[in-house]
Amino acid sequence: MKTDNIQTQMQDSPYIINQKNELIPLETLSLGNKSMQDQPTQIQQKDQVSQFNDQSQRFYAQKHDQEINHQTVPKNPKKIMSSWKASWHHRFIQYWQSIFNRRIVSFYCFALQIGDVFIFTAIVAFCCFVCIEDKQEKSSGNMASILMAATIVFGCRNGLLSYFFGLSLERALIWHQLLAWATLVASLNHWFHSKRLLSGYIIQFPIIAFIIFSIKPVRRYLWELFMKMHWILIIVSIFGCIAHGVSFALFAFGYFIIDVCYRMYTIYELSDVSKQIKLEKIGNNITKISMSSKNVNYKGGQYFFLMIPKISYLQWHPFSVFSASYEDEVVFYVKSLGDWTRELYKIAGEQGKPTIIKGYLDGPYGYHSIGIEGDKYKHFLCISGGIGVTPIISTAKEILKQMEKGRPVNSLHFIWTGRDSAIVESVLKPDELRSLLNQDDSSILKNFYHYSDKGDKKIEDIEKQAQQEQQQLVQLSKGRPEFTKYFESAYNAAKESGESHVAVLTCGPQQLIDTAEINSMKWSKQGIRFDCHQEVFDF
Repeated sequence: MKTDNIQTQMQDSPYIINQKNELIPLETLSLGNKSMQDQPTQIQQKDQVSQFNDQSQRFYAQKHDQEINHQTVPKNPKKIMSSWKASWHHRFIQYWQSIFNRRIVSFYCFALQIGDVFIFTAIVAFCCFVCIEDKQEKSSGNMASILMAATIVFGCRNGLLSYFFGLSLERALIWHQLLAWATLVASLNHWFHSKRLLSGYIIQFPIIAFIIFSIKPVRRYLWELFMKMHWILIIVSIFGCIAHGVSFALFAFGYFIIDVCYRMYTIYELSDVSKQIKLEKIGNNITKISMSSKNVNYKGGQYFFLMIPKISYLQWHPFSVFSASYEDEVVFYVKSLGDWTRELYKIAGEQGKPTIIKGYLDGPYGYHSIGIEGDKYKHFLCISGGIGVTPIISTAKEILKQMEKGRPVNSLHFIWTGRDSAIVESVLKPDELRSLLNQDDSSILKNFYHYSDKGDKKIEDIEKQAQQEQQQLVQLSKGRPEFTKYFESAYNAAKESGESHVAVLTCGPQQLIDTAEINSMKWSKQGIRFDCHQEVFDF
C-alpha cells in the first residue's frame, strides 16, 4: 500500500505536517542563505524533530484507523462500491415490487404472480370502460386499439412498468407476445365489420405480418429477418394508425419513439468504452468479451445488448455480465450456440492474445425481481446451469464484496451444474469467490459443482486438482444435483438463525429453473419463504 511505503520512508527521514495536512520531509526545509544566528540550536532542532515525529505517528495512527473502517479513498473513486443499504425510496420500491412479484402458483415454464393478475385485470377493465357504451363497430375498434397500444408499451426496453411494478424485460416480452395475439384477434373481429375502409387494410396486414414473422422458429433461426421485418412493419403500422385514426396506438408509438431515443443516448454514452472491445477464445467454443468499466454503471446480474458491426449491424444480442461493478473491466463469457456467436468465436484472438474490435453496447438492463439490496435476505441459494453461471456469479461477487461494508450474510450456497470443462477451467475458478471473504467468514460460502455422466471427463481432473490445491473449496459431484438437499440445508440455516426469507437466484436451462421454482414453493413453509428470481434469455 502507498501508506506503507511512506511509513518506511519516515524511518529514514522525519516528516512534518503543515496546516493543510500535507507531509513535508524535514530535510527539504533548507535554511538557504540565512545567517547562523537565525538558525535554531542543535537542541532546538532535536526537540522539533521529536515533536514532528510524534505528530507524524499520530497522523499515521489516524490513517490506519480510517483504513480499518474503510474510509480511505482509493486511486480510482469510480470503483468505490455504493453502500449495501438501500435508501428509503428504494426500500419502498422494493417492497412494492415484492408484492407484485409474489408467486400465486407455478405452471410449466411460467409462474403466475400477483403482478400478472393485476396487469390482466387492468387491461380488461380499461377495455370495458372505453367500449361499454360504444356501438359494436366502434367498440371492436377501440378494443383492438387498446390492445395494440399495450403490445407496443410492453415491447419497450425502458419503461415505468419495470421500475414501479418490478416487471423484468423477459417477463414484459411474454406479455408483449400474448397481447400481440390478442390484438390480432380483436383487429380481425373489427376488420370483418368494416372492410369498406381502405385504411383498415393498411393497418390489418402489418398486424398479421407481425405475428407470422415473430413465431418462435423465425426468431430462433432467422433472427436478422425477424428484426428487419419488425422495423419495416413498425413504420408501416405508424402510417396505418394515422390513416385509420387509431389514437391509442399512436400515443403508444410516441412512447416507443422516446424509448428508442433514450437507447440511442445510452449507446452514445458507452461508445468510448465499446470502441476497444477485446475478444479472446477461452476453452471449447467460449468467447471472453472484455472492455474497460470506465463510465459503465451497472450491478451484478444485469446484462447488456451487444452489437458487433463486423458481424452484423442489425443484430443486438443480450449477454449477462460476469464481472462485478467494482472491477476494472466489464467481462462477458459467451457460449457459441448460433450463427452470430460462432462468428464471434471465429474472429476472437487466441487465449492471451485478444483481438481488439469495435462494437456498441446498449444497457444495462435487468434487475433482481426479489430486491436483494438491503438486509432482508441473509441466506442465498445461487443456482446455475452451463453458461448461465455468468449473472449468478456476478451477483454472488457483489454480495460477498458488500460484506466488507458491513452487510450481514449468514450463508451462500453456490450450485452449478453442467458438462463443459471449459467453463470450469476458465470461468468457474474455485478461489474466485473465496478470495472475497475474510478467514473468519470462510464458512459462509459453500461451492457445489455437478457434472453430467455423459459430459466432458476433463471436469473431474480439473476439480480434483482444484480441491487439492484449494483445500476442498469445491465439492464435486457426478450426476444431477439433489436440489432437495440444498433447499433443506438453506431452510435449516434460516430456521436456526431466525430469518424468514431465503433468496433463490437461478439462471440456466428451463428445466433447471422449473426445478428451482417448484422447490422454492415446496420449502416455503412454517414462516420461512423462499423467494425465487429466475433469468431466461428467450427473446
